[in-house]
Amino acid sequence: MRFIKLFIIYFIIIIYSLEILIFLFIPSEQKKMVDIKNTRIKLAKEKKLNFDLRSPEEVYVELKNTNNQIKPGFLYAKHYNFLKIFKEGKMNNNIIPFRGPINSLTISCAENLQYKLIKNDKYGFKNDNRTYQKKIKTFLLGDSYAEGLCEDTKNDIAGHLNKKKINTINFGVTGTGPLISLAVLREFGSHFKPKNIVFLYFEGNDLDELNYEKTDTTLMMYLNDEFNQNYINRYDEIKSFLTEAENETEKIIFAKSKNPIKIKKKEKLDIFAAHLRDILEINNLRNIFKYKILNKQQEVYDLDLLYKIVEKMKNDSKKWDGNYIFVYVPTWSRYFTKYTKYDAKIDLKDEIIENLKLRNIRTLDLTDFFDNTNNIKKYYPLGYLGHYNSKGYNKIAEIIEKSLH
Repeated sequence: MRFIKLFIIYFIIIIYSLEILIFLFIPSEQKKMVDIKNTRIKLAKEKKLNFDLRSPEEVYVELKNTNNQIKPGFLYAKHYNFLKIFKEGKMNNNIIPFRGPINSLTISCAENLQYKLIKNDKYGFKNDNRTYQKKIKTFLLGDSYAEGLCEDTKNDIAGHLNKKKINTINFGVTGTGPLISLAVLREFGSHFKPKNIVFLYFEGNDLDELNYEKTDTTLMMYLNDEFNQNYINRYDEIKSFLTEAENETEKIIFAKSKNPIKIKKKEKLDIFAAHLRDILEINNLRNIFKYKILNKQQEVYDLDLLYKIVEKMKNDSKKWDGNYIFVYVPTWSRYFTKYTKYDAKIDLKDEIIENLKLRNIRTLDLTDFFDNTNNIKKYYPLGYLGHYNSKGYNKIAEIIEKSLH
């Protein structure tokens, strides 16, 4: 009995010693992630940049008072499924917009602590309507990286491609996965027949979003080659939906603006407590054991469904002789964190690329560029955690441009 007790004690000591040792060697950028907002403020001050500490809700209310064109955004994503109109739409099998509002302005996020106004086009996507006046050469599909989150219309990937005289439509939808991209392509592709169809796959969360999307019976119907909702001809229904969504969302925004969450500077003791909690929960060891040793990501993520969706996108593109390109987008965590939950998806890269090539899917792996970049931080807002900045989106546009027909 005494031997068993000693074994348990020594085992616990060894486990926590290993966890502490791993913690000591994780990147400093990862340790700063317990206080993201204040780290951004510190970086902005160091760079002597102007910054805005208002909440998105405060910014919205102040601008709304002087500009009626400003409206709250909407996305066909789990972040909006709490809305009553969204729930009713699913219950009654009504059409749900991919993105909105239509012909309006929305407010961007502020990873560089500066808000921007975003133009939404006549279909509710992040474009200037003038882009539709010429033949559309390139479709950009994907999530927030395709949409160009936190940058305005001129400084996302599509904006930089348009500056290069490659008429590009941004059909990115933040917070979504590959099924939404297939649905958008199915509904708009045959209408515009673009020469190039570029799908940006983000390794950070696209497989998580796919796990959510495959529970949506309407989205799963797009795996049927003949299925579509005649989306582009049903804008009376879509406008009605978006008006209801706008009214609901504005009530929430105005309520939050009255009681904004103030930024609290985390004291050293708070930061220590956050790190201590991670150590006590042996997060690093659990991630190593689960994903490096047991390879549990194969059980968590539906790669076969991903491949099937990508093949459907390619086959849809072939109907008008379109050039389909799968672009692999790396996450910040690939370069600046270790032993996190993101490793589960990062470690699948080679398998995903190899399987797509076996299916004759044209692939463009952005890690080929970023792996060989000396100062990768210059492509991120404030050189810190987030989506790409304008410089990063421009670099991706340059890489994509070389693959276009």
